[in-house]
Amino acid sequence: MEKQTLPPQDGDESPRATSPSGNRPMSRRSLVRASLVTGAVVAPVGAFIALNGQRMSAAPRLTSSSALANSTQQSHVEAVRKSLGSLSSAGPQFVEIQNDENGHVAFLQQALGSNARPKPTFKGLNAPDIQTFAKDSMTFENLGVGAYLMAAPAISSKDNLKAAGSILTIEARHAGFLDVLLGAPISANGAFDKPISQSDIVSAVTPFVASLNGGPDPSGTLSNDTDILNFALLLEFLEAEFYNMNVPKFYGTAGQG
Repeated sequence: MEKQTLPPQDGDESPRATSPSGNRPMSRRSLVRASLVTGAVVAPVGAFIALNGQRMSAAPRLTSSSALANSTQQSHVEAVRKSLGSLSSAGPQFVEIQNDENGHVAFLQQALGSNARPKPTFKGLNAPDIQTFAKDSMTFENLGVGAYLMAAPAISSKDNLKAAGSILTIEARHAGFLDVLLGAPISANGAFDKPISQSDIVSAVTPFVASLNGGPDPSGTLSNDTDILNFALLLEFLEAEFYNMNVPKFYGTAGQG
């Protein structure tokens, strides 16, 4: 990745690629989500497999019975259908998430002061429908949890670590809400969550970044607290932009963005 500007792509819609089955095209948005779901990002989301665009626990089955497997799959599909029906009434929760992400941006900008990165220019964040919006929300929030877990051990300042920890817990609350809303397990990793590597995070967010606008390359070494907080700020900018764009469109109400 170049230091300042990621490879540009024409238009808001991302190029199409072929799905693993070879039968239908996948958008870059779908590829990113699928990579997080099916194991390209190994850590916190590697315990899921794709199921009709949703996620399902891939824990070993207690029996090899195909009847039980089919029943389990059908139960998950039914849970997903019911959860999607509740999306239309989830406006207050999405406004709350939107406000939280904008609050995270403001906090990190203040903490970094003159060292804060400029806001990047984003692309491809305009969700075509409410189901895609919810699935992208789930992807971004779970990505945020893994990112803060990755960065936390390298933070040297106790104050910065405390602040990052407080943001991490909110990201985890968002992720848990969205996982349940979409019929997925609350935690892909059971009782102990796992970090996502820096390289996997960068790979996941790159398709949504048109330009870093002179900001630091997120694939660079995170050698101090300023580097780490600016890395986190990139993710928070992306999440805030995503919700600021889509929450008013699907729910007719705007948060603080």
